[in-house]
Amino acid sequence: MKQLPEKVALDKAINGQRLYQGQIELCQMTRLVDMLADCEGIVEFSIQFERADRIPGKAQVKVKTDLPLICTISRKRYLMPVDIDSSIGFINDLAYEELLDVGMEASWFEDGYVNLPEIIEDELILIVPDVPFDETATDGDDSDQQGDNNLPAEKENPFSVLESLKQDLK
Repeated sequence: MKQLPEKVALDKAINGQRLYQGQIELCQMTRLVDMLADCEGIVEFSIQFERADRIPGKAQVKVKTDLPLICTISRKRYLMPVDIDSSIGFINDLAYEELLDVGMEASWFEDGYVNLPEIIEDELILIVPDVPFDETATDGDDSDQQGDNNLPAEKENPFSVLESLKQDLK
């Protein structure tokens, strides 16, 4: 696996319209790992730098992987397929943000350099759902439905005492 450079000079990458592509291990993404069930897996990526008219530069970012998540319903590990194709605009001044094209995400850079692994990791962090849910899980599991039969038929309303007090005040 070819080593991805951590930082690249933005002006050189844009002027040369450089393309960085390859693979990176999920375990190398320290901010993302805490959101995952484990860090087993490989991320395929490509970052194509391009010139831009009104901002310092832009890039087309493609990321493909399967993220290991824990389903909040079943509490089981599942793989969420990810296939991202996004356009990012590099800014180092908030005034540039309003100049971004529609559908373009802002990516902040400092000192003329961009961190390639962070660009990839940012795209993945944005795609992780707040409440992971395995949509492929089968609905045929009756264990939850059987558990409901053991509940009392009707619970007493905890606010019924307040209702009676309200009636007494009238």
